Amino acid sequence: MAEVTAFGKILRKMRIDCSEVLGDMAKRLKVSAAYLSSIENGLREIPDDFTAKIAAEYGLDEAQKNGLDEAKAKVKGAVDVKFNEQKTEADYVETAVMFARDFSRLSVEQVKELKELLKRFESSGECFNGRAAV
Repeated sequence: MAEVTAFGKILRKMRIDCSEVLGDMAKRLKVSAAYLSSIENGLREIPDDFTAKIAAEYGLDEAQKNGLDEAKAKVKGAVDVKFNEQKTEADYVETAVMFARDFSRLSVEQVKELKELLKRFESSGECFNGRAAV
């Protein structure tokens, strides 16, 4: 028997909280129960639009949707980087690709430092290189 994924655990908790069985959730999400079970158990890849579909159907707030996205990334072993329209300039794309390519070479300490830096940037609106965080 396959092991329930982090994403599957969130879905299962949602079902319990909503007093639903797998078949009920599958109907709401317009997929078969077998397909949903396969996603939960890591036997099928999570479709790109699935977290948005779940968030819309269950009225999830931004934090809950982010939790689903993080769980999806853990299962998938990858994250998608979406750019705002103004951020599709070559420098932004090139930097994201360089970061992704070199990320696995970072030490545990470097990842912790980078995470703290990004947390501060995200929460405080600090300026970096003369630009305010947006």
